[in-house]
Amino acid sequence: MATTLVTAPSLEFLQLSPLACDAEFLRQWKQLEQESCCGNAFLSPEFVRSLAPHRLDETEVQILACRDTARRRLLGLGIFQHTSGTKTLPLPHLISWQDPHVYRSGLLLSNESQTQFFQSLVEFVHKTPNGLMGIEFTNLRVDSPWARELREVTASRGGSFRLIPETSCPAVILPELGVKGLEQNWSSSRRKSIRKNQRRLEAHGPVSFQILESSTDKAPALRRFLQLEQNSWKGEMGTALACRREDAGFARQLVWEAANSEFLAISELKAGTEVAATALNFVSGPELFAFKIAWNSRFENCSPGTLHEVALVEYLRQHRPGIIRIDSCAHSDSYLSGLWPHRITVGNGLLCTAKIARGAGKLVTKLQSLKRWASHQIAIDDASSSGESE
Repeated sequence: MATTLVTAPSLEFLQLSPLACDAEFLRQWKQLEQESCCGNAFLSPEFVRSLAPHRLDETEVQILACRDTARRRLLGLGIFQHTSGTKTLPLPHLISWQDPHVYRSGLLLSNESQTQFFQSLVEFVHKTPNGLMGIEFTNLRVDSPWARELREVTASRGGSFRLIPETSCPAVILPELGVKGLEQNWSSSRRKSIRKNQRRLEAHGPVSFQILESSTDKAPALRRFLQLEQNSWKGEMGTALACRREDAGFARQLVWEAANSEFLAISELKAGTEVAATALNFVSGPELFAFKIAWNSRFENCSPGTLHEVALVEYLRQHRPGIIRIDSCAHSDSYLSGLWPHRITVGNGLLCTAKIARGAGKLVTKLQSLKRWASHQIAIDDASSSGESE
């Protein structure tokens, strides 16, 4: 563990490898996640320490964290790696951890000490000997409650923090669902379709749904998930976790890392004794993050994946009142877009601390906006041309 900067008599800014954390740091890390102003499963110690050993570039992945040594508490934490430049910032900078399994970037932040952490973070970027020009966040929830304060703190120190919305993804904000739950947001045709599929599934046996969270249940549940995913189209495409030794090792490591926590929640929809659909979910703070789903091809005509996601929401409403939001971590055109009523705006965040970086970042942002506008105009022109030809 290396202390890179002392920002105040009782504050230290740390830069360290995810696999170099001692037991005390891990305890503080988990406490920070549980108390953070917004959850992020992909910054949890269970996820990071499960994935890091199975990536060849793990030595390049670093934790940046600020700790109050007097109170033995972390004030904030993020996971980053160095890059020589990207389209968003074509200069050397830090970028959030880039991996196909990392669906969300951002920061874990203490509700009480956000400003202190932001000040330490900006000071670290200013003083780092590597000549960094800033920090780039990809797949960031741009409506995160801490974003505005980071913008203010950065501006007060001569920098900037810009948020660039790119897309939205399906979500469920559980307290905003009415008495009828998801159903009240569906069209009549969708309600009929789902009820029809439910009856089809019930023909195979009594339908049940559960979330397996105990340490004794997780390992066999993971084996069932890996087998179903491997036997599906994901196995044929080579994208199932079991297709690659590193990914399978990561999944097994998750079970070990989460043995004594509620982080890994494996859900199963059953017809009789047979699993129709199963998913790997992560719990971080008051949120559940959907990670991977698999279903049994024997029940394909029942749309078991859709029925699973409907059952998941109802289960959480009844049995997990502490969960207030489900992040699908899916694309905007996912099948969940017509099933889950709410949206999360996702995009990039760009923190720049030097004038040259701010100038480059602004130019790239303007070019991106121009490109989106041009694409939109081309689509309109194509539609008009098509209408005229008809």
